[in-house]
Amino acid sequence: MRHGGVQMVLRTISVLSFLLLLTITCQSQEVARRVVPVTVNEELGSNNVPNQLVFTDKYLRQAYTDAFAMLSEENACSSFYGGPRVAANVLNEFIKAVKRGHLPAEVSLEMAGPVRHFRDPGTGVLYRLFENAIVNVDGSFYKHPIDHWQRLPHEIGSFPSGSRSARALILLHELAHLIPDSNGAWLIADDGHDGWQSRENTWRVQKVCLRTLKTLR
Repeated sequence: MRHGGVQMVLRTISVLSFLLLLTITCQSQEVARRVVPVTVNEELGSNNVPNQLVFTDKYLRQAYTDAFAMLSEENACSSFYGGPRVAANVLNEFIKAVKRGHLPAEVSLEMAGPVRHFRDPGTGVLYRLFENAIVNVDGSFYKHPIDHWQRLPHEIGSFPSGSRSARALILLHELAHLIPDSNGAWLIADDGHDGWQSRENTWRVQKVCLRTLKTLR
């Protein structure tokens, strides 16, 4: 009688354990269905979520998406930045700091403030990030020229201001300030408030990324 009672208790515990496991499994599956990893563009395979501005600003979102697509593949553009892994990772880190602001009309995007240095864990490449990255709402990233004779906003390389190609090129320009070449110098020289140097830097970046930039419409 006692032996049978023990079997009955064991069977009861087994059934309760099964029901509890089934309940937990169903709840876990329900949570899994609700929780979806957020990415800027799932086709790009980026799991590094940028700041909220990228989601709310359609122009910045498009520029980021275009730049990420260009840099995440093996091509002349990504090679200039040290390869897809380094280029895409640093872009993701840089874009987190981007905010909108008002700057002189001739400035498209300005990086300033304290600088921090990092090392990419996969490649060992050292790169830097500025505390502040301000995209100018009054500059060439957003503004289109009113007519052919308008001086500002100026073109970005050979692309008209406010165009999709120009926006991607602006991000690529800034990215080249953050990654060093094989000799340890930055891919493009610091330009600060030197308009001539800034344009020369843009032309250099455009040269290596032109093939893809020309496909953006």
